This record gives sequence, C-alpha cells and structure tokens, in this order.
Amino acid sequence: MQSILSCRVVLLFLPAIVFIASGFSMPTEKPSDSQSLQDLLPGLKSRLHIPQDVDVAVVPAEERMVAVHRVRQAQADDRFTIQIDQKFFDSLSSEGLDAAIAHELGHVWIYSHHPYLHTEALANEIAMRVVSRESVKKLYLKLWAQLETTGDLNEVLGSD
Repeated sequence: MQSILSCRVVLLFLPAIVFIASGFSMPTEKPSDSQSLQDLLPGLKSRLHIPQDVDVAVVPAEERMVAVHRVRQAQADDRFTIQIDQKFFDSLSSEGLDAAIAHELGHVWIYSHHPYLHTEALANEIAMRVVSRESVKKLYLKLWAQLETTGDLNEVLGSD
C-alpha cells in the first residue's frame, strides 16, 4: 500500500519536477510600455540628428493611432510628445514600433529644419533613413486597417 501511495505522489509531482529540472522558466514580465519606448527613443533620435526633447507615451486612446504633439514652453525650447494608442501599440511588432517612432521623429525633424513643409511623405522619407521602406509600408497597411481606411502607398512613401 505504501509503495502505491508513493508512486501516486511521484506521478502527481512528476510534471513539476521535469519542468524544474529542464531549466525551463516562466516568462519574465514584459517591460512597461513606457520603459520600452524610452529605451528605443534615444537611438533613433541620435541617428536622425534630433536634439529636441521628445517624450513618448502609450495612451488609452489616440484618434490617429500614433501622433506627435508640439508642446510650447515659455522661455525654453519646444518639446514634443509622441502618443501611441494602447490597442495599436499592442498590435505592433518591434519593427512596426521602430517605423512608427521613426515616422513621428520625422515630423520633429521637419519642424526644426523646414517647419512649413509638413507632409506625410517627407516624414516617411526622413524615417526611411533609419528604418526600411518595407517596415514603413507594413506600418501604413496596419494603420489603415485599424482606421478602416486606405491610401496610396506611392503617395506617402514615394515610388520605389
């Protein structure tokens, strides 16, 4: 009787023993949205030569899914805030997130160099200095699907 009980105990705990012995571990917690974005931002800003202060945040709702806002400050340089809709952020791959941030930084670059020439195409041209055309294309397709709209990729990305 004792050996039958011992076998049952071993069988009951066997999956846990195998799991632990295999060195398998539980997934670690994903870094916070804000932290992963703050880690991404300096590298892209540096590669695009953008000295302006830029904050980035995931917000519960952003009508355009991703947008940059200029924050005017009295007696100081302007700051910029990039806001990403939470649902859209959750749908983005790492490549898509890079493309989205690079595009919005393109708008910041335009503001500091040619403030009256803000166009999606120019922001994309600047973004494609640091991310691939294909990643920006995928971003637009995902964005248009989310917004339930469409557009002309050649118009916003330029022709191949």
